[in-house]
Formats: sequence, structure tokens, C-alpha cells
Amino acid sequence: MKKKNKILLTVFTIIIFINILLLNSNIWIYNNFGNVKFQEILFTFLSPTSGTDTSVIFSYIIRVIVVSFVLSILFIFGVLYLRRKCSSKAFKYLKCMGSLLIVITLILSLLYTNNRYNVTAYFNYQSQKTTIYNKKKKVHKKKNTEYIGDSTIIYQNPKDVKISGDNTNNLIYIYLESFENTFLDTENGGIKNVNCLPELTELAKQNTNFSNTDQLGGALPFTGTTWTIASMTSQFTGLPLKVEVANDMDQQNRFMPGAKTIGDILNENGYIQELMIGSQKEFAGTDKLFLQHGFDKICDINSLKQEYSFKSNELNQWGLDDYKLFELAKNEITQLAQTGKFNFTMATIDCHMPKGFLCKYCPDTYENRYENIYACQSKLINSFIDWCKSQSWYENTTIVLVGDHPTMAQQYVNDVPSDYQRTTYNCFINSKVTTDQIKNRQFTHMDMYPTTLAAMGFNIEGNKLALGTNLFSELPTIIEKYGQDYINEEVQKSSEYLDKNIYQFN
Repeated sequence: MKKKNKILLTVFTIIIFINILLLNSNIWIYNNFGNVKFQEILFTFLSPTSGTDTSVIFSYIIRVIVVSFVLSILFIFGVLYLRRKCSSKAFKYLKCMGSLLIVITLILSLLYTNNRYNVTAYFNYQSQKTTIYNKKKKVHKKKNTEYIGDSTIIYQNPKDVKISGDNTNNLIYIYLESFENTFLDTENGGIKNVNCLPELTELAKQNTNFSNTDQLGGALPFTGTTWTIASMTSQFTGLPLKVEVANDMDQQNRFMPGAKTIGDILNENGYIQELMIGSQKEFAGTDKLFLQHGFDKICDINSLKQEYSFKSNELNQWGLDDYKLFELAKNEITQLAQTGKFNFTMATIDCHMPKGFLCKYCPDTYENRYENIYACQSKLINSFIDWCKSQSWYENTTIVLVGDHPTMAQQYVNDVPSDYQRTTYNCFINSKVTTDQIKNRQFTHMDMYPTTLAAMGFNIEGNKLALGTNLFSELPTIIEKYGQDYINEEVQKSSEYLDKNIYQFN
């Protein structure tokens, strides 16, 4: 084969590999994560891989990279076979047509990928500047009147807000993995004929559930809040998670050093704070987020293994089954309650993509595996709440249950109607404040930040922290005031204020 032909064959083999890789990647991402956004993919790619489920990595390597490579090699052999079997004229024709087809399919693959993940839109937003974080003129309060807040303010620096409270509650905060209201029955705000969450439905009705409808509902999906660490960050800081944080974690070993979080505020008020998770604390920088912002301790699968012995049926690919985690959580909370005011935060894992984890307590009565896991979670969490109610500290403890994001287990939500808004579950138990404005609200996970503190009994001057609004107050949230589309666009833009003051990039 001539040198020129060898070069052409190599070039087109690479193009074929890229083409197949793009196609396989799109299929693999959809099957494993559903309709994710480009910034989530980019964040995951840039984040340290510590604590990641290795089966996910191996799945991509085998099903995407290796398969694409093998098909590309087969393409080479196919070309060489045709070169030997066809006449020179016929091969030249096939080479021209094949080259044209390869280029066209590559262009179509790139266009499809760009359209599906809005890649150009992401970089376009990055080239623009937002002013929503710019400081507003201070509103002067009238004497002897309660200052409700200024609805025109979009961003409120928590460091400038007076936060006070006498006899505030303890906090138990539970991030519920992939927990959405879709799995409720239609009568209660879901899409199912049979309710997969009967216990948590009653719990939400008996306590406070903020909803986007007149039924049970929750927070709307929003840029920078729709995967686990992003959801944790937005609820913890009142800010969406930006891709740049992943690179900063890897290079500088820090997580939004300029942010003032729930953890920082409770630390200032003397709370002992602990995070318990069944996975590895290093995953996506979870340890940095909490330990660098007021938390005293993290119990993860590695530290728990040093203290306890676990049977094989108590473990899954990500770590510890939730039923076992809740058992151990009772021990940790009992010890924490003896030290004074506490914040015990935990995160479940059993509903994690791509198909969740069945435990020995899961029923086999619903239509599919995932619904059975949801039903199991409902009973498990309700049982844990019943245990809390029997403890001496219960009356002085606010419990918050929040789904971290809609599930990425795409095969189990293909039946969702196009006009149905998927939202995450939330329930506030033992809140020290109440409100009648819990239905037909438009809010995001960022609003959980001030709302949680208010539920504990803290007074927040102006009822705003970062981009979050206290849902117990009379103020509209920023997306109620300005519209979700506008705020969603603005937070995707770059911000000199955030870069300098929150991320503190060098």
C-alpha cells in the first residue's frame, strides 16, 4: 500500500473511531444517566475519580471505548478486503463514496451530540457575564416594623445577613438519592396507578411539603442542581454548582472556599455536625464540601468498615445498603444528642442509577424492580422517623427529607407523560415556623438553604441567603419573581464576583 493511502486509511480510521465513539457514548449516557446536561458530563469528567463506582467506569471502557475500537479495526480489515477483491476502478469509487459517507455521518454525529447536550450553548454562556450577583442598594427598614425582605434582590451574600435565634432546634437532614414525586399515584401528584410511597405520602401530608402544584410536589430541576453533589451543594450553599469547581478541587483541594453555608452557620452557633453516607466520602469532593464548611466528622463506608463487620448482602456496588445505614445512624445520633445541639446529615444510595439496589427487605409486589426499591425506601424512612419520634430529643429536632434529583434510571421513567413536571420529594418535620403558602410554588433546591434554617427557628434578616429564599416567608423566590428561564440563563454565565469571592480562583 502506498504511503499516501496508508495516511488516508489511518485518518479515516480515526474519524470512524470518533464517529462510533460519539454514537456509543450517546447511547451509553442515555441508558445510564438519562437526559443529562453537558455541564454535568464535564463536571464528572473533571472531578477526581476517588470513590467512584468502578463498575460504571469499566462499563464505559468495555461497552463504548473497546467496542468502538474493535469496530474501527474491523473497518480497516473491511477496506483491505475490498481493495483485494475489487477492481481498481470499483475500489476508487467505493473509496470516494465511503469517504463522503464517513464525513457526512461524522458531521451528523457532532450536530446530534451538540443538539442533545447544548454544547455550544454552554460555551456561549461561559463567554457572557452576569450581573445578578452585584450588590444592590440596601433597603432601609422602618422602625418598629418587621423587615420581611426585598423581593427585587436576586443574590444576597450570607456574610452580610444577620442570622439569629434563641432555642433553635437540632437538625436531621436526609438527602434521598434519586427520589422524585413521579412514583406517587395520580391522586397525590405522581403518575402511578398504585402509590409506591404510601408512608412518605402520609408523612408529607401530616407535615410541611412545599409543592409546585396543588397536590404533593417539590423543587423544579435547575441548572447546576440535578446530580448528587450539585444538589447537595445547592441545598448547602444556596448556589448552583459550576463546572470550574471540579477543576479547583483537583488542583487546589478545596470546595468553594468563599461560600458561607448551612454548615458554617451552625458551626458558628455551636452545633456538632456529622455526615453519614454509605459510599466513599471522596466521591465528587463530598468530603471537601462538608469538612471545609463546618462539619466535624464524616462516617463513610471506609470508616464504618473499620468499626463494623458487614455481610455481603449488606453491601452494594456503591457501598452500604440503606437499611444498614439507618441502623447505624441511630447509634450515631444517640451519641450526638449527648453532646449538645447537633446537625446529623445523611444520604441514601439504594435508588442510585442505573437500576437501584434491592435489599433483603424490598417487596416484590410492584410492576418493576425500581418501584419495589422506592416502596422499600418509603417503609425504611418512615420507620426511621418513627424511631426519632420515640427519642427524648425529638421535640427539639427539625427533620428535613429532600430528594437530591430526579432519577437517572431512564428505563423506569419512560412512561412519564410529556406534560408532567418531574420534581423531587420534600418534607419538613417539626418546623418551628409555618406558612399557608405551600402549594403552587416555584422553587429550586437553592431555596432549601434559608428554608431549613428558618424551620430550625433561626431568624434570617431579609429571608434571603445566596440565591435562596425562605419558603416560610412571604417573599417570592427568585424564579417566581423573575421567571425560571431568565435565572437559569443568568447562572450559566460567568461571574467575576463568584470567581473572586466564592470560588477564589487564582
